[in-house]
Amino acid sequence: MKSIKITEDNNKWVGVIRIMLGLIFIMTGVMKLLLPDYGTAWQIQLVEANIPFRNIMYFFVPVFEILLGAFLLVGYYARTSSFFVILIMIVAVYVHLTVTNPGAFPSQPQQPYMPIMVIILASFIIRKGAGAWSLDSNVDKN
Repeated sequence: MKSIKITEDNNKWVGVIRIMLGLIFIMTGVMKLLLPDYGTAWQIQLVEANIPFRNIMYFFVPVFEILLGAFLLVGYYARTSSFFVILIMIVAVYVHLTVTNPGAFPSQPQQPYMPIMVIILASFIIRKGAGAWSLDSNVDKN
């Protein structure tokens, strides 16, 4: 029986995708925490989508997004981070499909185009690894 092994790919395009996702997650987390319009929109999304533990999620998710973004940016545990990115984006797709208030989406369309694209790119990182310029590629060689 053949074993399935997912190898680490030191591809520069994979590294670029990973870095872009990291920057996107850092920016969205920071915007939710620091920019009043985005914080209000985030709160509307949580309420209208009936997300449980709204008060905790209001702060936890943006901080978690910043941490995941930082891990992706430097390529540390990129596959694990991408898995959590996918989980967050599945909830984001749900939010985009259930929230009807256009004020809840100040900088993106209400349709879930962006979360679906992020899921695809994060799946690519899970499959290919962290790519070039990552801490993961240095760890995997040892």
